[in-house]
Amino acid sequence: MNLVKNQRMDLDRIARHFSDGAMPLIRTDFSSDEGWQRLVGEVTKDSDGGDGEWYTPNLQPLSDRDFEGTTAETLATAWPRDSHGYVVLADSRSLQEAMAGGEVTVVFVDLCAEDEDAELGELYGNSFRCVAGEVASVEANLSIANVDFSEFAGSADHDGVLRGF
Repeated sequence: MNLVKNQRMDLDRIARHFSDGAMPLIRTDFSSDEGWQRLVGEVTKDSDGGDGEWYTPNLQPLSDRDFEGTTAETLATAWPRDSHGYVVLADSRSLQEAMAGGEVTVVFVDLCAEDEDAELGELYGNSFRCVAGEVASVEANLSIANVDFSEFAGSADHDGVLRGF
């Protein structure tokens, strides 16, 4: 897949979601429509933030075969640096987890970092995997800049999955 040459229109569509305030949830695996539906249901659920507040993630699901196989790395490489935001990828692992009925995870990708600082974990294209039950909290905190992306990424468990903050 060559995102740089073939996907400019699709990248523009993702960028429009940023300006609308939505975080794109991009399907990158098309092995199971049922798995995709389960995944969307799981990650768009309201979530208890633990403080008595319920959060509804502002996600915009995008199911477009042009993004099949896209990774955090390929997206960051193709991304125009003048558009800033975060995206969530539903990859093959995500779909397999949804079909298995256990813990479902997705990948958050940082397309915002302007001044890269490896020491602080601020790296353009940085990513971390997150359980579905935490997606609403992560999305809400990133959207209001309450918590930095690098703080979430640094709070992932030993297996690289964020299960709570």
